[in-house]
Amino acid sequence: MIANKKSLLALSVASALTLSGCFSDDDNNVTITPPEPTDPVVVAPDAPAALPLVISASVVDKESTNVLPATIKFFENGELSQNIVDVNGDVLTEVTAEDGTVVFAKKDGADISEVTVIVTADNYLSKSFVLGLDASEGVKAVNTQLPLLSLNAGGIVSDVKTALVEGGTTAEPITAGKADGKAAAGANIKAGTQLLNAAGEPVSGSISLNVAGADASSNTAAAIIPEGLNGAGGETVAVPAGIATVIMADADGNKVKSFGGDSITVSLSIPASTMLNGEKIKTNDTLPYSSYNEDTGVWTEEDSVVTIGEYNADADTFNATLETKHLSSFVPVVRATPCTSDVVVNFTGEAVPASGLFLRAASSMLSFALPVSGGVTSLQIASGDNAAQYGFTADSKADVEILDSNGSVWGSANNASLCGSFDIALANANPTVEETFTLTAACSNDSAQTIDMSNAFVTYALTNKAPLVATSSGGGEFALANLVQGATYSINVVPRVEGASPQTFEITADGNGESGNVPVTCEVTTGA
Repeated sequence: MIANKKSLLALSVASALTLSGCFSDDDNNVTITPPEPTDPVVVAPDAPAALPLVISASVVDKESTNVLPATIKFFENGELSQNIVDVNGDVLTEVTAEDGTVVFAKKDGADISEVTVIVTADNYLSKSFVLGLDASEGVKAVNTQLPLLSLNAGGIVSDVKTALVEGGTTAEPITAGKADGKAAAGANIKAGTQLLNAAGEPVSGSISLNVAGADASSNTAAAIIPEGLNGAGGETVAVPAGIATVIMADADGNKVKSFGGDSITVSLSIPASTMLNGEKIKTNDTLPYSSYNEDTGVWTEEDSVVTIGEYNADADTFNATLETKHLSSFVPVVRATPCTSDVVVNFTGEAVPASGLFLRAASSMLSFALPVSGGVTSLQIASGDNAAQYGFTADSKADVEILDSNGSVWGSANNASLCGSFDIALANANPTVEETFTLTAACSNDSAQTIDMSNAFVTYALTNKAPLVATSSGGGEFALANLVQGATYSINVVPRVEGASPQTFEITADGNGESGNVPVTCEVTTGA
């Protein structure tokens, strides 16, 4: 205890000495004057960093090329992708685009070369597209289009029936279907069938049964078949012979995906010209088929078959049926010899404008749309190694068109043989001009503080048409190519700068340079 008292005493003395030193007036009478406050200083944010390869994808009506309000989802291997980002670097999995366009890039460090995009729009048939995420050296932006076919388009049939279901089991049969010319599709669900969602839970209430089909003897069916049918590759190519899409959902959009072990009957039409083992199909023949899950973008080769039924002489088609225990789109196929050559189109005539063009191919066997980068003289659509994966057979033929974002046709090739190379002569039928748009940015609270906007994201578009990405040439200048002379364009700017919001400008295409300024709310700092 004595030792403790001494320690406390020593500590008390030391503390007293220390404190007396702090309050000592022995400082040579030096007075420390606090700094004078300085005037507030406006600090401009950093200029935006350079963007990686950017893809601008626009959902358009296949016939008019007008943009459509749509919902776009990104998938990898049936799961929502975590590797797609917007121009600000934020992850995108699903976008509701009122203007029909989504702009995205591959996340830094992501090891993927393509992504599956599932697109839905009111009164249109949903479809998935497989989009590449790479481009040729020097290409900084890719403009692409995702064309959808309206339910009211020629060669399309659709029907909807509604029934009240209690306890997740049908009390009476539910049937929907329609036939018109060479197109037909239907579904029949017998009484006592369980209706289950993807989690295996019963679905009840007001249930709608939606069916749709298309004429497979024309290019209509191929136009609505989601991409990726041959994605798994193989020694042969699956060529579609028809399609039936069946969707069931309650009033809240909760989908029926299976039937608890029960089966339903799906019907569709198949052209009488369909070949099987070197001969035209006939009653009682069977065809393999694949199913497509519209919620994940995944194709599955089914173990069961499509059975060819009665011949319809008026339509020159066969009625066909299949039994299924789940819902999706169903595509009967025939097998064909794959293309093993590069699929290449060569461009002659006028040069592809800097803004790029779009290639569309359509036949009863396949349908696809691809971007054509500015200045190229050829486009490799597929290599010999992966041509089969994209549905090309040794004798694939299609009508091919080259269009601009306004829907104007620059060239075409009718019934072109795709396995190999073919030529298309390009010519611009509309008078067009080029302009420079100069973008500046300054602090709204101090206009002397400016920001270099060379790496802002800028697009331009005609009303109702797909936008094009403007090319930056540095110093805040952006090139606007292939403008229809005299037309009015909207310039949309994503500044990618802290304190600035997206801006829209309007210009008239007359060949004269124009400009716009982005106001920025900048930080203010003061001295001590």
